[in-house]
Amino acid sequence: MIGIKLALLIAILVAGAIGAALPLRRRDAPGGERLLGWGNAFAAGVFLAAGLVHMLPDADRTWTRLGHDYPTAFALAGLAFVLMLLVEHVLLPEQAHEEMHAPSGERFARIAERHHHHAGPNGGDAVSAYAVLIALSIHSLLAGLALGAEAELSRALVIWLAIIAHKTAAGFALGVSLARSGLASRQTWPLVALFASATPIGGLIGAVLDEFVEGRLGAGLEATFLSIASGTFVYVATFDILRDEFPAPGGRFAKWCVLTSGVVAMSALAFWT
Repeated sequence: MIGIKLALLIAILVAGAIGAALPLRRRDAPGGERLLGWGNAFAAGVFLAAGLVHMLPDADRTWTRLGHDYPTAFALAGLAFVLMLLVEHVLLPEQAHEEMHAPSGERFARIAERHHHHAGPNGGDAVSAYAVLIALSIHSLLAGLALGAEAELSRALVIWLAIIAHKTAAGFALGVSLARSGLASRQTWPLVALFASATPIGGLIGAVLDEFVEGRLGAGLEATFLSIASGTFVYVATFDILRDEFPAPGGRFAKWCVLTSGVVAMSALAFWT
């Protein structure tokens, strides 16, 4: 099981690195805006169903088995949701917030603007890039903890699919922010590596705990990780994706169809997991 999880974490690392490298390498191919929007919408559906249909019920059953009458899983999920709201919408600088939550079309426009003006280093843009890095890495770390702590392979694959469906798009948002920051390549690539490795680091921590911490403590840790990650997944789907993609004009029905297909596909997996 450790070997399989390691392979899944490596795939996530590669997806995040590729997503962040695309804007830095200036490979914005024609049609990329539409594909990014669809990919984001599908990821939102996957995150919603993974959090609500798979992870939260699993966490609740574990807490119940441990003798908790209080709905601990739902309380932790709600707490994770409001804490992510605090980090991104209260503590995050306004410029970083705009970079991170721009619709996909605006991200491509910002890359083009950056290329045309060849802007030099800018202190405000650099601070924004670091803030985006921190917020996205927190997401990634929590998701990795949930993946690593999951004892069942089928459920681990569900979590992995949800993470990797969004990791490239999240990396792209970071790459756009870094491209606009004016930071030198020797500074940007270590930041890309840090973001890409956040999920594997969280996954390794979760896997080690799952492997060596057993009994009630191990079950409690797994239920805690799943509860927190489910709240984070719902937050990412709603505040990080849907509120940014659907206000953008054009293609809303297509995005809705892709979003729905993500929810349906991920929910259908519950019949076999």
